[in-house]
Amino acid sequence: MTSGSSDSSTAGMKGEGYYDAHSEYQQRVIDTGNELISSAAAGLDPGPEDSPITIVDYGAGTGATSVRAVGTAIRAVREREPERPVQAIHNDVAGNDFSELFANVAGEDGYLGIAGGPIYAGAAVGSFFDQVLPSGTVRLGMCSNAAHWLRRQPHGVSIPDGMYYADATGVARAALAAQAGEDWLAFLGVRGAELAPGGRMIVQGIATTEDGRASASKLLGVMWRAAEELAGEGRLDHDALAGYVFPVYCRSAEEARAPVAPGGALEGDLEEVSSTVEEVANPYWEAYERDGDPEAYAKTYVEFVRAFAESTLMEHLFEPAAKGIEPEALCDEYFERLRELSAADPEAGRYECWILRQQLARR
Repeated sequence: MTSGSSDSSTAGMKGEGYYDAHSEYQQRVIDTGNELISSAAAGLDPGPEDSPITIVDYGAGTGATSVRAVGTAIRAVREREPERPVQAIHNDVAGNDFSELFANVAGEDGYLGIAGGPIYAGAAVGSFFDQVLPSGTVRLGMCSNAAHWLRRQPHGVSIPDGMYYADATGVARAALAAQAGEDWLAFLGVRGAELAPGGRMIVQGIATTEDGRASASKLLGVMWRAAEELAGEGRLDHDALAGYVFPVYCRSAEEARAPVAPGGALEGDLEEVSSTVEEVANPYWEAYERDGDPEAYAKTYVEFVRAFAESTLMEHLFEPAAKGIEPEALCDEYFERLRELSAADPEAGRYECWILRQQLARR
């Protein structure tokens, strides 16, 4: 999803099946977006009859969610073009667990067995902030649960009593918004290059609501508390924590629309077909409300958090800032502390999340 340099915000999701096993929320985002995917597939220009339809999932991770989205897209395409070959491409950074990804592609829940013409699966390795496929070749692009990551780890920004952009104010907040804006323009610019005329692009990711509520704010507050406790005990450098920002930015619908709106930098390349922001229910909280077991809730919830957060915390906080303890051990202690805090007060860090679903078309 981000670049593979040492300054990239994350090297990818936790591999060896861990992310797939603990990504129930991300799978729910995909499943509740099936109608949008089908709509985009129905509206795209399929191109010449003698050419395959290329579908790309950007930031595919280890595949459990990616194969669901791609499978939905292929089935929708099959309704229009039952025998047309389909080329399905999964994109992510070099550090991603592609072995796990393609095990999912070929597995029981994969899409290779969908009836109709041939399906060819492949990979495009690289940051989705760069062009990863030839110009004018993609008919349907998708990016789910990924475009909210910043391209590079923020530096020179201080957030008192927090580690999340939503807690920043003044100059710090403006700097993070500017960085996120540049990233978004880069992402859309290269997608516009890759899309064929009449092609469609779908982006689904965590968002900020019209009235200013940022997704995951409660969670990041408790994540900061866990880190602050470790710093107070002398096991994490306090100055390093004070300068650390978790590298995620939740765009509003207006921010997402800006590059393609009238007067925007990409107005001549892309147009917005549709855009919605809606809350997607948290399966971990639903289980807690049903069962009333805070310990079980905290265990599954923190496993979900660790699956997406471990790599960036390790690289940009624990490895450079551990004091008197190995970074791996500090990481384990951090997530155990987060589990304890979540069990003690489930409401304090409850995952409240609004998903921006945007469909774009190549002019």
